[in-house]
Amino acid sequence: MAKASSARDDLVSAAAELFRARGYEGVGVAELLEVSGAPRGSLYFHFPGGKEQIGIEVIQRVGSAVTEQFRALGKRAIDLDAYVDAVFKTTAKTVKDCNFSGSCPIAAIAAEISGADTPLAGAVKLVFDAWEAAIAEAAAARGLSLKNAADFASALVTSMEGAFLLSKSQRSVAPHVNAARAVKALGASLTAKN
Repeated sequence: MAKASSARDDLVSAAAELFRARGYEGVGVAELLEVSGAPRGSLYFHFPGGKEQIGIEVIQRVGSAVTEQFRALGKRAIDLDAYVDAVFKTTAKTVKDCNFSGSCPIAAIAAEISGADTPLAGAVKLVFDAWEAAIAEAAAARGLSLKNAADFASALVTSMEGAFLLSKSQRSVAPHVNAARAVKALGASLTAKN
């Protein structure tokens, strides 16, 4: 049984892992409670908005952590190819560590939400925008023009999320390796166009 003080964190952590494995729609409130060990009353105490509010919290928590990883990586003294390799080595390790049974929880939620005016959709958009901004900042610091850095960032996020999905279905890290190769080629092309 979860302690009252940890119930909120336990629910969000359980939701992130469950959404990663089965998507937002594939997870019910009863399962969230069971996996987290949180008492039923704590769910509505901490999350009066129910599952949607938990989903938003997962998006914000995971999104912020990944944004900080992109920023920290951008501060390292590495070139653009090494930056890309570091991103895709991390994503490949993530899927391998979960035995190819999960993907990015943000993408899993994004794939199932409908309507651009929902709170979940708004939270997803903010996270993807933050990721692209952090990556674009790193690309610009490595010599890309602001326009090319923004294009590069969008392509990296798109490739990363696609690699998560393919990797899950193929049960292989090959999509991450291939995505890294393609994004590095794009980076070289955009650098040449500066």
